[in-house]
Amino acid sequence: MVLLSLAMLLALTLPSLSGCGGEEQEASQSEAASKAAIAFLDALGNQDVGNLRSMFTRGYLEENDVPDPIGVDHLTAALGYVLSYRFSPDQDLVLEGDRSVVHMELEVTGRGTREETLVLSREDGEWKVSSFTALDWSKKPAGKPEARTEVEQALRDFLIACVDGRTDYIFEHLSDDYRQKHRLEKPWTSTEFSGVFGTARSYDFDPGEIKVENDAAEVDVTIEFGTRGNLESETSRVRLVKKGKTWLVDVFPFFIY
Repeated sequence: MVLLSLAMLLALTLPSLSGCGGEEQEASQSEAASKAAIAFLDALGNQDVGNLRSMFTRGYLEENDVPDPIGVDHLTAALGYVLSYRFSPDQDLVLEGDRSVVHMELEVTGRGTREETLVLSREDGEWKVSSFTALDWSKKPAGKPEARTEVEQALRDFLIACVDGRTDYIFEHLSDDYRQKHRLEKPWTSTEFSGVFGTARSYDFDPGEIKVENDAAEVDVTIEFGTRGNLESETSRVRLVKKGKTWLVDVFPFFIY
């Protein structure tokens, strides 16, 4: 995913250890704080809720009444879906003793890109999150029927695969009727997929608008195509059908033949 590539880029720009004494110790702590911030942001983007609580300070968990355990639905309600983040450890991270402040750009589906502040504090010898302006744990998950929840997750996974260009996953999650109608016998190559779908930057849809009837579901989806500063949005009705326990995409007007 995009998050992982950004994390690798940031890791390459971490300050090198130089000098001696206090300077070397400060550089080491700055590097450790940067790595902790990257690990936390990747966990948010990948919705790795299993490790998330361990990344917060005890004070943060208590003060914000963070769910135990944290579910994907809790994280989605508190934050949304992270598409990307960006910060420079050299320029955007400030070390203040046992406290580190990181200023970043965070892109969340449906909310665009915002400037957010992440604060880490040393606890038990580790850098842990003590504040993050993008998270609001007071927002609770809305109760949703099981079928609608399944459709929402299946559609998000499919859309993420489209943004990332993972054609094998896309092919496997198209319905048999769709493949037959469009004579698809194998996954597209990267070049073929670029011609069929183009370059997408983000997607959005309202889970509350998903309509489920028997083994079919529909919802309006908006996708942004292009590059930053030159974006075009398209909205179309997407249909999914259930085969066994899996929801497959049956109508996807964004693919142009």
